[in-house]
Amino acid sequence: MAFLPCLELSGGFFDYIPLDEGNLEIVVCDVVGMGVRTSLLMASIRASLRAHASYVYELCDVIAHVNRDLCIETATSDFATLFYGVMDTKSGMFTYVNAGHMPALLVCDGKCSELDTSGGIIGLDEDSKWEHRSVKIDRGDTLMFYSDGLSDAMNFHDESFGRPRIVKGLLNAVNEHEDADTITAHVLWEMRRFAGLQKRFDDL
Repeated sequence: MAFLPCLELSGGFFDYIPLDEGNLEIVVCDVVGMGVRTSLLMASIRASLRAHASYVYELCDVIAHVNRDLCIETATSDFATLFYGVMDTKSGMFTYVNAGHMPALLVCDGKCSELDTSGGIIGLDEDSKWEHRSVKIDRGDTLMFYSDGLSDAMNFHDESFGRPRIVKGLLNAVNEHEDADTITAHVLWEMRRFAGLQKRFDDL
Protein backbone atom coordinates (compact mmCIF):
# COMPACT_ATOMS: atom_id res chain seq x y z
CA MET A 1 0.00 0.00 0.00
CA ALA A 2 1.05 3.58 -0.57
CA PHE A 3 -0.72 6.78 0.38
CA LEU A 4 0.99 10.09 -0.42
CA PRO A 5 -1.23 13.14 0.26
CA CYS A 6 -0.49 16.24 -1.78
CA LEU A 7 -1.20 18.51 1.20
CA GLU A 8 -1.47 17.92 4.94
CA LEU A 9 -5.19 17.30 4.54
CA SER A 10 -6.13 14.68 1.97
CA GLY A 11 -9.15 14.42 -0.26
CA GLY A 12 -8.83 10.71 -0.94
CA PHE A 13 -8.89 7.48 1.00
CA PHE A 14 -8.69 3.73 0.71
CA ASP A 15 -10.26 1.27 3.10
CA TYR A 16 -10.53 -2.44 3.84
CA ILE A 17 -13.64 -3.60 5.70
CA PRO A 18 -14.01 -7.24 6.80
CA LEU A 19 -17.56 -8.45 6.21
CA ASP A 20 -19.28 -11.66 7.21
CA GLU A 21 -18.67 -15.11 5.67
CA GLY A 22 -15.07 -14.37 4.69
CA ASN A 23 -15.84 -11.37 2.49
CA LEU A 24 -13.53 -8.36 2.35
CA GLU A 25 -14.68 -4.94 1.17
CA ILE A 26 -12.11 -2.82 -0.67
CA VAL A 27 -12.67 0.81 -1.62
CA VAL A 28 -10.64 3.62 -3.16
CA CYS A 29 -12.18 7.10 -3.25
CA ASP A 30 -11.06 10.46 -4.59
CA VAL A 31 -12.96 13.62 -3.65
CA VAL A 32 -12.76 16.68 -5.89
CA GLY A 33 -10.75 19.57 -4.51
CA MET A 34 -8.31 19.97 -1.63
CA GLY A 35 -8.22 21.41 1.87
CA VAL A 36 -10.40 21.21 4.97
CA ARG A 37 -13.77 21.02 3.19
CA THR A 38 -12.59 18.19 0.96
CA SER A 39 -11.16 16.25 3.91
CA LEU A 40 -14.42 16.58 5.83
CA LEU A 41 -16.33 15.39 2.78
CA MET A 42 -13.98 12.42 2.47
CA ALA A 43 -14.63 11.47 6.10
CA SER A 44 -18.38 11.75 5.52
CA ILE A 45 -18.25 9.46 2.46
CA ARG A 46 -16.17 6.89 4.33
CA ALA A 47 -18.59 6.88 7.27
CA SER A 48 -21.60 6.59 4.95
CA LEU A 49 -20.02 3.71 3.04
CA ARG A 50 -19.16 1.79 6.18
CA ALA A 51 -22.66 2.30 7.58
CA HIS A 52 -24.52 1.13 4.48
CA ALA A 53 -22.15 -1.75 3.70
CA SER A 54 -22.94 -3.26 7.08
CA TYR A 55 -26.56 -4.03 6.17
CA VAL A 56 -27.02 -3.57 2.39
CA TYR A 57 -26.10 -6.65 0.34
CA GLU A 58 -26.06 -5.46 -3.28
CA LEU A 59 -22.99 -3.39 -4.15
CA CYS A 60 -24.89 -1.06 -6.48
CA ASP A 61 -27.39 -0.35 -3.72
CA VAL A 62 -24.58 0.51 -1.32
CA ILE A 63 -23.21 3.06 -3.78
CA ALA A 64 -26.72 4.41 -4.43
CA HIS A 65 -27.23 5.02 -0.69
CA VAL A 66 -23.84 6.73 -0.37
CA ASN A 67 -24.64 8.84 -3.42
CA ARG A 68 -27.98 9.98 -1.98
CA ASP A 69 -26.34 10.90 1.31
CA LEU A 70 -23.78 12.96 -0.56
CA CYS A 71 -26.35 14.68 -2.78
CA ILE A 72 -28.58 15.59 0.16
CA GLU A 73 -25.88 16.82 2.53
CA THR A 74 -23.54 18.73 0.20
CA ALA A 75 -23.41 21.40 -2.48
CA THR A 76 -23.68 20.60 -6.18
CA SER A 77 -19.96 21.29 -6.56
CA ASP A 78 -19.10 18.44 -4.17
CA PHE A 79 -18.58 15.08 -5.82
CA ALA A 80 -16.23 12.12 -5.77
CA THR A 81 -15.07 9.11 -7.75
CA LEU A 82 -15.10 5.71 -6.10
CA PHE A 83 -14.09 2.14 -6.91
CA TYR A 84 -15.79 -0.35 -4.61
CA GLY A 85 -15.42 -4.12 -4.55
CA VAL A 86 -16.00 -7.14 -2.37
CA MET A 87 -13.66 -10.11 -2.40
CA ASP A 88 -14.99 -13.53 -1.46
CA THR A 89 -11.82 -14.90 0.09
CA LYS A 90 -13.15 -18.46 -0.06
CA SER A 91 -14.09 -18.65 -3.75
CA GLY A 92 -11.82 -15.91 -5.11
CA MET A 93 -14.73 -14.09 -6.76
CA PHE A 94 -14.32 -10.33 -6.81
CA THR A 95 -17.49 -8.28 -7.40
CA TYR A 96 -17.05 -4.58 -8.07
CA VAL A 97 -18.68 -1.27 -8.97
CA ASN A 98 -16.89 1.72 -10.50
CA ALA A 99 -18.33 5.17 -9.87
CA GLY A 100 -16.23 7.25 -12.25
CA HIS A 101 -12.89 6.20 -10.73
CA MET A 102 -9.77 4.88 -12.43
CA PRO A 103 -10.50 1.21 -13.28
CA ALA A 104 -8.63 -1.36 -11.23
CA LEU A 105 -5.98 -3.36 -13.11
CA LEU A 106 -5.92 -7.16 -13.05
CA VAL A 107 -2.80 -9.05 -14.14
CA CYS A 108 -3.49 -12.68 -15.01
CA ASP A 109 -1.15 -14.98 -16.96
CA GLY A 110 1.07 -12.07 -17.90
CA LYS A 111 -1.75 -9.98 -19.38
CA CYS A 112 -3.29 -6.83 -17.91
CA SER A 113 -6.99 -5.96 -18.14
CA GLU A 114 -9.12 -3.16 -16.75
CA LEU A 115 -11.98 -3.77 -14.33
CA ASP A 116 -14.59 -1.19 -15.21
CA THR A 117 -18.37 -0.83 -15.12
CA SER A 118 -20.94 1.71 -16.24
CA GLY A 119 -21.91 4.48 -13.85
CA GLY A 120 -20.79 8.00 -13.16
CA ILE A 121 -19.35 9.85 -10.20
CA ILE A 122 -21.20 10.18 -6.90
CA GLY A 123 -22.67 13.39 -5.55
CA LEU A 124 -24.30 14.92 -8.62
CA ASP A 125 -27.58 13.08 -9.19
CA GLU A 126 -29.66 11.28 -6.54
CA ASP A 127 -31.13 8.98 -9.19
CA SER A 128 -27.84 7.80 -10.72
CA LYS A 129 -27.52 4.07 -11.39
CA TRP A 130 -24.55 1.71 -11.40
CA GLU A 131 -23.88 -1.83 -12.48
CA HIS A 132 -21.70 -4.48 -10.91
CA ARG A 133 -19.50 -7.15 -12.46
CA SER A 134 -17.59 -10.12 -11.10
CA VAL A 135 -14.26 -11.70 -11.94
CA LYS A 136 -12.39 -14.71 -10.58
CA ILE A 137 -9.11 -13.89 -8.87
CA ASP A 138 -6.75 -16.87 -8.73
CA ARG A 139 -3.65 -17.39 -6.66
CA GLY A 140 -0.78 -15.60 -8.38
CA ASP A 141 -2.99 -12.94 -9.99
CA THR A 142 -2.35 -9.29 -9.15
CA LEU A 143 -5.06 -6.71 -8.57
CA MET A 144 -4.03 -3.04 -8.46
CA PHE A 145 -6.09 -0.04 -7.38
CA TYR A 146 -4.91 3.52 -7.86
CA SER A 147 -6.08 7.12 -8.09
CA ASP A 148 -5.56 9.67 -10.84
CA GLY A 149 -2.78 11.16 -8.74
CA LEU A 150 -0.67 8.41 -10.28
CA SER A 151 -1.84 8.54 -13.89
CA ASP A 152 -1.96 12.36 -13.98
CA ALA A 153 1.50 12.91 -12.48
CA MET A 154 3.25 15.40 -14.75
CA ASN A 155 6.85 15.83 -15.83
CA PHE A 156 8.51 19.12 -16.76
CA HIS A 157 7.32 18.75 -20.37
CA ASP A 158 3.67 18.78 -19.17
CA GLU A 159 3.28 15.11 -20.10
CA SER A 160 1.22 12.88 -17.81
CA PHE A 161 2.51 9.53 -16.55
CA GLY A 162 -0.58 7.86 -18.00
CA ARG A 163 -2.10 4.40 -17.90
CA PRO A 164 0.30 2.75 -20.42
CA ARG A 165 3.30 3.53 -18.18
CA ILE A 166 1.40 2.28 -15.13
CA VAL A 167 0.63 -0.99 -16.90
CA LYS A 168 4.22 -1.35 -18.10
CA GLY A 169 5.62 -0.82 -14.61
CA LEU A 170 3.04 -3.17 -13.11
CA LEU A 171 3.75 -5.96 -15.61
CA ASN A 172 7.52 -5.61 -15.20
CA ALA A 173 7.22 -6.00 -11.43
CA VAL A 174 4.75 -8.89 -11.66
CA ASN A 175 6.95 -10.71 -14.16
CA GLU A 176 9.77 -10.52 -11.61
CA HIS A 177 7.45 -12.37 -9.17
CA GLU A 178 7.59 -9.51 -6.71
CA ASP A 179 5.31 -9.26 -3.67
CA ALA A 180 2.63 -6.57 -3.31
CA ASP A 181 4.80 -4.05 -1.46
CA THR A 182 7.62 -4.36 -3.98
CA ILE A 183 5.21 -4.04 -6.92
CA THR A 184 3.81 -0.85 -5.38
CA ALA A 185 7.28 0.56 -4.78
CA HIS A 186 8.34 -0.26 -8.34
CA VAL A 187 5.37 1.51 -9.96
CA LEU A 188 5.93 4.55 -7.73
CA TRP A 189 9.62 4.55 -8.62
CA GLU A 190 8.74 4.52 -12.32
CA MET A 191 6.41 7.47 -11.77
CA ARG A 192 9.04 9.43 -9.83
CA ARG A 193 11.66 8.70 -12.48
CA PHE A 194 9.25 10.04 -15.11
CA ALA A 195 8.13 13.14 -13.18
CA GLY A 196 11.49 14.02 -11.67
CA LEU A 197 11.28 16.85 -9.15
CA GLN A 198 8.09 18.24 -10.63
CA LYS A 199 5.62 19.24 -7.92
CA ARG A 200 2.70 16.90 -7.28
CA PHE A 201 -0.75 18.47 -7.60
CA ASP A 202 -2.93 15.60 -6.38
CA ASP A 203 -3.11 12.92 -3.71
CA LEU A 204 -1.47 9.68 -4.74
